[in-house]
Amino acid sequence: MKKIVFLAAVLFCAGSIMSSCKNAGGDGSSAEVKPENEPVVEEIFENQDTLAVENAVDLSRVPAHENTPEQDEIIKNFITEMYNSSIYTEEEFLEKHCTESFLQQLRDDNDYEGGGYANWDFRSESNDGFGDNKILKIEKKDGRYYYEAVDGGWYFRNVISAFVDKDGKVMFDGIARDRTYVAPEGARNDF
Repeated sequence: MKKIVFLAAVLFCAGSIMSSCKNAGGDGSSAEVKPENEPVVEEIFENQDTLAVENAVDLSRVPAHENTPEQDEIIKNFITEMYNSSIYTEEEFLEKHCTESFLQQLRDDNDYEGGGYANWDFRSESNDGFGDNKILKIEKKDGRYYYEAVDGGWYFRNVISAFVDKDGKVMFDGIARDRTYVAPEGARNDF
């Protein structure tokens, strides 16, 4: 995203400089600059923003599930307890409450030698320590749960897939970072 913003800024500056040179009067005075390239720059921003939003949340990693309102409440409470108490870091918890496909996703996301699960997928991308971790809000949308949380002072939102199995156990089925999320004003969120 930073590259896109930088590219757009370079194009805008280059266009402004070229336009200024082209419109400069021969007597040293400057004629009124007409932003001939402004619609092009706006179009670049609009197209990039659309592409950025479309690519900002990889929903292919997060299957949708139809749950009853009662199951929704169970799942939301379970997500809150799981995150606030950091039990997503425990291998036994993950193996008990994640589908095999989600466990594979967590293994694939772990680039470290020796393998294991990328339990950090449940957190922000900015904090390596623990403390002041809590769920702020959970919303259900399109069969998925969007949880907004703070991670040691860093604000973020993830999209998680969950359902209640036939034994009444909450199962997670995928997770993705919601890169469209904008942190509250004054919050640390520069990742």
